[in-house]
Amino acid sequence: MKKKDRLAVLTYNVAHRKTYDTLCLLKARGYDSVTVFAQSMTYTKKRQPTVTHRPGLSFFIPEPQILCSNLEYKYIEGEFKTTVCNEWEDALLLLCGAGLLDERFVHAHKIINSHPGYVPYARGLDAYKWSIWHDLPIGVTAHFLGDYVDAGEMIERREIEVKRYDTFHSVAQRIYENEIDMLVGAVEKVDEEHTFIIPDSDSVIFKRMPEEKERELLKRFEEYKVKRCGDYDN
Repeated sequence: MKKKDRLAVLTYNVAHRKTYDTLCLLKARGYDSVTVFAQSMTYTKKRQPTVTHRPGLSFFIPEPQILCSNLEYKYIEGEFKTTVCNEWEDALLLLCGAGLLDERFVHAHKIINSHPGYVPYARGLDAYKWSIWHDLPIGVTAHFLGDYVDAGEMIERREIEVKRYDTFHSVAQRIYENEIDMLVGAVEKVDEEHTFIIPDSDSVIFKRMPEEKERELLKRFEEYKVKRCGDYDN
């Protein structure tokens, strides 16, 4: 059974940027048989970030059902615990959006996540922002979901270089583009030898960056950049 014949995407049932970009890249790379499972988005942010670092929706992004129809992908809507049945236990599921998944569901399936942080240094939410704040490597990690948050069986890790003339948002864009590329690329890497990263007991799982720290973030980025690239005058 070829991996291309047993490939699905987990996402929301509303227009969603990461889903759009992932499905388009899958199609562009020749994955013609993809099933999209979509459930309701139950998570809502308590506040909008002061400094945005994720691309938003654009006017041309269609609803997922229409997108799947145009790409000739199968679309199934409903709660994952009922729609993703036993026949998908050996399939590869790419995670584009789902909120918190039930532990039993995670253990019953092969779910690949692309995390916008360089594991094990930046786990949890706002990984890019916290990497700047704590002077950590900036990167992206593709891994299987398992017992650990943003850790466990690694498929690929990429450190994102910060260049002298970068801005906060140009680096954020490169992180996002690598995140999509690595999520799709992971399909061909699942049979390779993988590294296991088990976090220490005192390893931090980041939460949303508070507003007072976000206000200093762009200044922190310039300081971060100087540490890695040197001063512009040198």
